[in-house]
Amino acid sequence: MPVTNRIVHSAGVTKKLRQALVLLHLMTAFGWLAATLAVLLLTAHGQVEAALLVDDRLLADCSFMTVYTGLMLAANWGFTRFWWITVKLVTAIGLALGGRALFHDGMFVAGGVLMVAAIAALAWIGRTKPWGQLRPDVRVTPWRHPAIYLAILVTPVLDYVTGLPLQAIPAAAVLVSRTGRWPGRGVLSRPGGRR
Repeated sequence: MPVTNRIVHSAGVTKKLRQALVLLHLMTAFGWLAATLAVLLLTAHGQVEAALLVDDRLLADCSFMTVYTGLMLAANWGFTRFWWITVKLVTAIGLALGGRALFHDGMFVAGGVLMVAAIAALAWIGRTKPWGQLRPDVRVTPWRHPAIYLAILVTPVLDYVTGLPLQAIPAAAVLVSRTGRWPGRGVLSRPGGRR
């Protein structure tokens, strides 16, 4: 019973931290789109060096942060439970990892248009959530512990400040949320109050 009470009392904190994660995801997604548009406009006007600077300083960080926050948000829905999540993850990871390949000699404008269209499509998919369930048999228990959201939100800041890739923290958060165990605290509450 104490574990359930702690979770109920922290529900407001968890909701606010989840909203902060959604806000971070939206901000970085819009940053990714804006940086891509800037690269597209700069390359269309022959400013390739400036476009590469925007790409290195802003576009890459925004794209990876969008994918990171998207992965963390998708963990609550189940990565392969809904078509829209699977399509968004595959497309976003492909764009983040292969985006630079779209901007090569002679293809800057075409690559920029393709990337802007793909990011806009990802936004539409995230808003409308089309296509239904891919695997209705998969059940996912949402995260309820505020520390998981806090670790997810702090990781990118630490990553940026230290310059070190700190994927271990969100990976541990996903593992904890999927197993329902919190080190030293027993089993977290399940839907319906079961332990």
